[in-house]
Amino acid sequence: MNLKRSFSTNILLTVCFVLVSNLSFSNLTLWDWYTYTNTDLGYSLELPNEPNYQDDYDSFIIYSYNDTNSKRVYSFFALDLRDRNQDSKPSEIVDNFTNNIVNNLNGELLDKKEIKYSDGLQYKILVKINEEKLMSAQFTLQNNILYYLSVEDLKDSVDNNNTKRFFNSLKVTSAKPKEVKEWLDFVSEKGAFSITIPEEPTDLSREYPNPLEEDGEPYYLYLYSAPDYKNDDNYLFRYNDQPLGYFMEDPAGGFESMQETLTARAELLSPPKTIFLDGNEGREYELLLDGKFHTICRIYLRGNRAYLLLKQKLNEKEKATTDDTFFNSFKFEPYKTPELTTLQPRGTNFEVLFFDDLKRVIDTVGYESTYLKNSNDYFALNEMSGGTYQFGYSDLKDYFKIASKDEFFETNIDALKSWNDSIIKQKNIKVGNEDGVEFHIQNEGTKVITKHQLWLQNKRLFLMTGYLSDEERDSKLTDSIFNSFKVISKEPEFDVFSSKTDAIFNDLRSKDSIVYHNALGAFDYYEFETTDLPKLYEALNYSYDSQEKTNLIKDKIAEQFSLVSDSKTLDVLKNLYTNESTNDDLKATILTIIPDLENDDALSIYKDLFLNNPPVNTENYTWGVVSPFTDSLNYAIENYKDFSTLIKHEKYRSDVLDVSLNILQDSKGHSSLVSDNMEKLFQYMESDLQKYLEEKDKDEYDYSMNSLIYSYLNFLNKSSYKNEFTDTFTSTLAKEKDNQWFSLQATTARIVNNYPLDNAFIETQMDSLFSRYEIMEAYHKTNQFNKVPKKYIKPEEFAKLALYNYVGEDEGYPDTMTVVGKIKNEGDEYYAISFGYEYEEADSEEYLAIVGPIKEISQKTPYERYKCYTEWDSVEKDWKTQTKNLIPSLIEYGY
Repeated sequence: MNLKRSFSTNILLTVCFVLVSNLSFSNLTLWDWYTYTNTDLGYSLELPNEPNYQDDYDSFIIYSYNDTNSKRVYSFFALDLRDRNQDSKPSEIVDNFTNNIVNNLNGELLDKKEIKYSDGLQYKILVKINEEKLMSAQFTLQNNILYYLSVEDLKDSVDNNNTKRFFNSLKVTSAKPKEVKEWLDFVSEKGAFSITIPEEPTDLSREYPNPLEEDGEPYYLYLYSAPDYKNDDNYLFRYNDQPLGYFMEDPAGGFESMQETLTARAELLSPPKTIFLDGNEGREYELLLDGKFHTICRIYLRGNRAYLLLKQKLNEKEKATTDDTFFNSFKFEPYKTPELTTLQPRGTNFEVLFFDDLKRVIDTVGYESTYLKNSNDYFALNEMSGGTYQFGYSDLKDYFKIASKDEFFETNIDALKSWNDSIIKQKNIKVGNEDGVEFHIQNEGTKVITKHQLWLQNKRLFLMTGYLSDEERDSKLTDSIFNSFKVISKEPEFDVFSSKTDAIFNDLRSKDSIVYHNALGAFDYYEFETTDLPKLYEALNYSYDSQEKTNLIKDKIAEQFSLVSDSKTLDVLKNLYTNESTNDDLKATILTIIPDLENDDALSIYKDLFLNNPPVNTENYTWGVVSPFTDSLNYAIENYKDFSTLIKHEKYRSDVLDVSLNILQDSKGHSSLVSDNMEKLFQYMESDLQKYLEEKDKDEYDYSMNSLIYSYLNFLNKSSYKNEFTDTFTSTLAKEKDNQWFSLQATTARIVNNYPLDNAFIETQMDSLFSRYEIMEAYHKTNQFNKVPKKYIKPEEFAKLALYNYVGEDEGYPDTMTVVGKIKNEGDEYYAISFGYEYEEADSEEYLAIVGPIKEISQKTPYERYKCYTEWDSVEKDWKTQTKNLIPSLIEYGY
């Protein structure tokens, strides 16, 4: 056993006895002294008087005598080491004890010498406490019991005759045999487990701040320790539930998080082992704690509850094993049934059985465009199991309507599913007298199962959810909660199937702004039917409070015709478009809808309306307006002559350029349609650039101008068109410092069109990871790959370049990248590369990515970026295995 570690806490506390008194002794050399005898530990000694101060600790008691007439303090204790320290040399015990005393006194060791002692080992030390005071102490180690005597006094008198008499008075006899302690059975009803431990545990339970939510519920760790000093073992065991409102969504991530916590103070000596107990998955870790102490830790997950068992050797030379009573005795016990209470939310007519300690979350914001008025959620934790329950309901708006409950339930079930979720169990149920559905959702990746019930009751939607262990999910307790809903009073009936169309249009005319906005929001969720079309057509003729409201409502109505229409819809929209009062925003909406109508004349009328009277003053995006031309190359070719006339309108100039480029690239037989009209396409290039340069730094800058500038650059990068201004255009934008993307696209356009580039400029651009890939691509495309410096063609550099662009496209470009190494798999080579970020809010993590397969890059080979993939995991010690495990995902998901 390591005494320095074992007794440091005790010594830190106990050495304070030398500082507690400014009292003093008289010279009592000639007086009768008090004899102290301890038969349990087999010793006696003499001191001037009976001890008048004592401190009790787990392993020993310190006795002191302070005289009122001197500054002298006598102290002594005996420490039984018979059940520990079998592997420590006696001299090491004294050395460690001496060092602890000196360090904790902040003192200085002036002298240390061994005294001849036939029955064991004896040392005397002299310690300087401060400029005035010294402490003389005597250690005697006999029969594996340490006897400690000390005197503190002024430096001139610390070693007088009284000190000698005190030290020489020690008589050691036979101590009583050490009582052998039986191991104890520890049962936690709340934790639902039992375990056998060497002694009564010390409760070290504590709260731990929630790392996910600063003001959220904390973690509460139920933590206990129970050392076995006889065998140099220290045992810790604990359990914890998720904070109220949370559940164990990703067990694998939970294990990884716990491993990170463990390895913050300990070295992982071998890969974690997957273990199971009663079907509950766990991990076993072999660790070296503080670089010294061999440790075994087991972690189990049981639903939302985590259990930790840890055995640490206190002797640095020994290894911990799992074949012992502590690990073998651990057992999950059945959950105890908690008390339930009746929950009746204020202002409602129902009640459910729930837990008394709960968290209520009410939200009324952001529901303007949904059929719900609000959400009321109650979260509770079953403290006997760690199971999390959620009961929620929402009030429905007056316009709520469904075609069938089954269809409505299926839609809501789909909304509750996350990626990789599937329904593994579903059945129709009755909740009170209402229809409902019960279902279980399982995530295919994490295998976590959640239990749900969904039902409608009059004008409310209800959801009951359980995030539970397999044992609790179908228990009597869960059934009693899920089946407890009860209506306790009547409320006005609400028909969920009846039409609410009249109510919506009536409320759109309301002077009450809340009523009006709720009715307007109904267009985002209310499903109009063909029988409602006459009312929608009629409402287009209404005038509302203001022209702004009128335009907005007509736009909302027009959007509905993309969902429901009949043979009259096309004429209605045509007439609305040509109406003098129709603004350009509404016209743009109409043009977006007409092409999708099931009417043979739809495209003809669309083209006639759009090309003869395009909406140029709309703030809407134009992609929907021009979609027939962008979605169908044939349609664009057939109507290109008329479509290209839109180049005169800045609003559609970008669209005309993009469609023209598509025809030029993808339709060789009709490319002359574009190539013969290049001057017309680029006639506004100079004025557009001038406008961009003048307005780009203004607060009211119209960012649609960026799309136009990019369309010019994209065209020049993918064609070989030149005129007297394209050189100036690309040269000006290549120097653009405020827009890296424009600068890069202008640079590559100059390469493609064989314009000169300043050597220093291109070297700077190539040196930047942001622009290097596209510049290399441009040189490759134009058979000038020899202009790319060889250092950038090296596979290692190209791999880092590929990763830079891969990560940057989704999460922001990395600040650091380091090649960890290479691995081989089935004849292919891959790079393992770590990357990280250095901005202020970034963490210090280095994440691992795989890049490959590695191929030669040259003018003769296709220019293709290496595939990349990362799961945003930190680099592990065994990075080779970690990287190899990423290969299947790289093949399936990498790019």
